[in-house]
Amino acid sequence: MTSPADRPGGAAVPRTVGQLVRFALVGGSNTLVTFALFVLLQRWLPPGVAYTVVFALGLAYTTAMTSRVVFGSRPTWRRSALFAGWYLAVYGVGLAVVGALHAVAQPSAVVTALVTVAVTAPLTFVGGRVLFGGPVPAAAPPVRDRAEPGTAVRGSGPSGRW
Repeated sequence: MTSPADRPGGAAVPRTVGQLVRFALVGGSNTLVTFALFVLLQRWLPPGVAYTVVFALGLAYTTAMTSRVVFGSRPTWRRSALFAGWYLAVYGVGLAVVGALHAVAQPSAVVTALVTVAVTAPLTFVGGRVLFGGPVPAAAPPVRDRAEPGTAVRGSGPSGRW
């Protein structure tokens, strides 16, 4: 019987689940911190300025953390800039979702937030996966127990190498 890791692409499922969990943790921490900063900064700054400041800080945080923590890759300036652009485009999609929801109905703030996150979070994850995740590794080739006739076997020579 074969395990998922034995089938081509089988290792991708656990890898993706781990990435999704880390993505949720990074996104959740970003949301909590920027929310607290937004509330705090409004004591000294107009709401629009406070929002812009925390959005910029959140964008920098999520760009760095998405590449390193979520997908385990070293960010380049180019990929980070592309991700920031993608993040801004997803922000625009979120605004469009909010506008569409309120054009059709008057949903509660909770429903608006849930629908918007349901649309934008997968887009953000996919963008990060494309830019920072790299290709999904194929299954490793099977290990042979015996050498082909006429080839050396590891450990068979006088030095214990080839």
